[in-house]
Amino acid sequence: MEKSIVAGRLAASRALAGRKVLLLDADPRQRALAQASTMHCGGMHSSVSQPRLMARAISAKGLQPELEHLVSCYHDIVIDSEGRDSMGSRSALAAARVLVVALDGAADAAAQESLVHRIARARSVNPALRVLLVTTMDSNAVHALAEHIPAASVVGFGQLYCAVFDTHHRAA
Repeated sequence: MEKSIVAGRLAASRALAGRKVLLLDADPRQRALAQASTMHCGGMHSSVSQPRLMARAISAKGLQPELEHLVSCYHDIVIDSEGRDSMGSRSALAAARVLVVALDGAADAAAQESLVHRIARARSVNPALRVLLVTTMDSNAVHALAEHIPAASVVGFGQLYCAVFDTHHRAA
């Protein structure tokens, strides 16, 4: 499942739970923004004046300072950043409480090694970062990847919402 879809669905689910949610799309492809627009037109707001789900694009350069301002304005902020190493994804990882990595196919060894290094680098500035590896399959490869990422949890898409937002949930 594509990361932008995951970001959009998490934001929408949280908004439906009555939270004031901001979906920031820091990926140049802006697929999460397009998805949020579709959700908004489909009734994801309680009224014109008080939408529960706001979405907007943001540049990598503006992400960190903007987050400092926005954190007091919203209950939850969901960020869809590039899946590759970039200034935007580094800024998102530095500010995030939870990193969700959607794995629905087999990644090559080089891509997995790069992911492990990016997470280690992010945790050097954000040691409380929680990592959730989300998959549609229960494969040995996903669990093997989790072993290389300290304190990473593997969860199915059905458990993702609870794993991200319920602090008492312990992913298996």
